[in-house]
Formats: sequence, C-alpha cells, structure tokens
Amino acid sequence: MAILEPALIPRPAHLAALRRKLRHNPVVALLGARQVGKTTLAMQLADDIDPATRFDLEDPRDLARLDEPMLALEPLRGLVVVDEVQRRPDLFPVLRVLADRRPLPARFLVLGNASPMLLRQSSESLAGRIALHELPGLDLAETGSGGWQELWLRGGFPRAWLAPDDAHSAEWRRDFVRMFVERDLPGWEFPCNRDCCATSGPCWLTTTAKPGTPPNSGAPSGWPTPPFGATWTP
Repeated sequence: MAILEPALIPRPAHLAALRRKLRHNPVVALLGARQVGKTTLAMQLADDIDPATRFDLEDPRDLARLDEPMLALEPLRGLVVVDEVQRRPDLFPVLRVLADRRPLPARFLVLGNASPMLLRQSSESLAGRIALHELPGLDLAETGSGGWQELWLRGGFPRAWLAPDDAHSAEWRRDFVRMFVERDLPGWEFPCNRDCCATSGPCWLTTTAKPGTPPNSGAPSGWPTPPFGATWTP
C-alpha cells in the first residue's frame, strides 16, 4: 500500500528570514517541534545553494561520519545542514572554531528542538556567532485565509493540516502528543519524572484545546514554552 506524502507548503517568509540570517551569521539554528517542517524548509534552502551538505544525526551513517567532527566539517564549503543537532551537543564547541575562520568557507544551519539544554549549549558555545530562528506551525498567510476553520480545527502541523480528513488528522495529533510526552518531554527538564510525563497525554490535549494558548502559559518565569503550533488543537 502506498504511503501518501503531504504536499509541499511554500513558506517564503521563513525562507527569506533564514537566507538573511545566514548572510550575517556563520551559524543559524532553526528551532521548532518535531514534524513542524524544519527539515523540509532546510532542504528548500539547500536546493538553492551549491555546494550544500547535510548530516541527519538520526541516521547512524551520518553519526559515524561525525565521529571526528573537526575532520568531517572543516573541509566543507557552502552550506552545511546538521539535522537533529540536539543529539550531539558536543558539536557546538567545534562549530565555534569553524565559525571564526577568515575567510569563512562555509555557513552552518543546525536544526533542533527548542529544548533548554540545546539553547543553553548554543548560547554558551556560540555567543555572538549564532542566530536563532523558530519555526512555528502553519498560519493563514501560508494556508490561505479561506481555510481558517480547517486550520483552527486541525492545527498548524503540516501533516495534521494536510490529512485527507478530520479523523486522520485527529489520529495523527493523538499519536504526536503521545510521542512528545513519552520521548521528548522527559529530557526537557520539567519537574516531573518519566512516568509522570508518560501518563500526562490527556493533560496536554486539554491544555492545548484553546487555539493560540501555549500549554504552559501559566508556568513559572523561565520555563520553556513547548513549541506546539500556534493554532494547534486536539
């Protein structure tokens, strides 16, 4: 049975912002939730740049290529995309060294979840050298104002919005929330243990039921805001 792939949704404003930040910074971090479209956006950008090299750190082959990161990254030219960079926070000190070369032979676009650990690591190692760009869920400028009701119902994740019907969209969102609270949330330094996070799916579904309301809008100052799509609803 063929697997239906979602159509490509143009996101010109975010592409333009990434191009601008890469012109002025040796490293740009593209941050956002899983499945919000970071890899797709990075590949659109890389299509216009020659040469461009991509490392996917969820691919064991790419992880192996970076066993000695300085040897792997130093010869590269053009654009270097490092996807799922949160899996290798030790790369940030290497990127600092590479970002200080003159003339600058390559610029780096790193993709990752906006976790406190990743943001702290990047700010400590790349202060003054890195620009951040957060990719939210789809908005009406990207989906068209005529589909506002569908966007309100399905939310801003591309696969949820492009699902063939509301039932498939709801199923995708339920699976996403479960994977988020069981896989990602325990590593986000929230004051709960893994068992607590694994059973909190109904709570996350409830707190995201109001469009445009961050799930932790009442959290203490300094807590991270989980990068759900701005209009995401269960």
